[in-house]
Amino acid sequence: MHEYMEHREINSNNVTGRIFRQPVTFLKAPGMNRIGLKRFRSLIMVVAGSLLILSSCTEKIDIDLGTTYTRFVVDGAVTTDTMKHKVLLSTSIDYYSQTDVPAVSNAVVTLDDGITAITLEENDSIPGMYETPEDYYGVPGRTYSLNIELAEAINGQTTYSASSYLNEVAPIDSIKVEYKEEWEAWELQIYAWDPSTVNFYMFDVYKNGVWITDTINEVGISDDKYFNGNFTYGAAVYYFIENNPDEIVNTGDTIVLRMAGITEEYYHFVYDVMMETFEYRNPLFSGPPANISTNISNGGMGFFTAYAVSYATTVYEE
Repeated sequence: MHEYMEHREINSNNVTGRIFRQPVTFLKAPGMNRIGLKRFRSLIMVVAGSLLILSSCTEKIDIDLGTTYTRFVVDGAVTTDTMKHKVLLSTSIDYYSQTDVPAVSNAVVTLDDGITAITLEENDSIPGMYETPEDYYGVPGRTYSLNIELAEAINGQTTYSASSYLNEVAPIDSIKVEYKEEWEAWELQIYAWDPSTVNFYMFDVYKNGVWITDTINEVGISDDKYFNGNFTYGAAVYYFIENNPDEIVNTGDTIVLRMAGITEEYYHFVYDVMMETFEYRNPLFSGPPANISTNISNGGMGFFTAYAVSYATTVYEE
């Protein structure tokens, strides 16, 4: 679970476009990887320049996006790591609002794995953040049910819920970092057996203890369509871009990969968020905004998920 979610909404002619921002996670748009962003940006510049040349006049148009009703937003996860697991509760705000996202406090938040139910405690310093005990961890094969009782109704609802099955995840055999001169990037490769069942994965990357994939625009997700039941001989899961100072990899740097076995529903949620918030999304080439999937009941938004994780570490050598 990543520690922040922002939800802003656009409403025009009863069409709602939604934008989430979370410190969750390098989903690539179809046919677009991080290396291709530079080329895509160049294409946009060429097209934009051409349109300017062809345009003989311009007219400024102010669009009134209006306002829309408030939604309840949930961002939470349980993993197999032993730690405080967090659930963030907030409400949506208008897209151009200058205010902070309102936190939802004084809720009763419970988590049930079918064997034991616990009540999460609200953080004293961070309103709207509800936490499990420090020794809590998820168990593969169990379904985790999140139940929320609000002190005050949102859209006439005081009760919200969600559930997620916690899938197992295969161990990582090893990882390798290799510089690709043609891409001007370091490629992170994974070596691991993929089970013969249908699986969905999410990848987080750390460099020298720093969480590199700390936003939903950077995390990696993948299904196992092309390697189901096989060994992945150095499949690329991330690229450290050379022109990003934070991602330059030097000899002796320690790289950690975290692989999560996520549900298909959460895979589609992350995919939806990425498609709607893609940095180089452009009206000339993109379709209309679409609703982002959710598993929160009673008209809530966001997602509650559970997943197992495995880790691998390597030290880069040129």
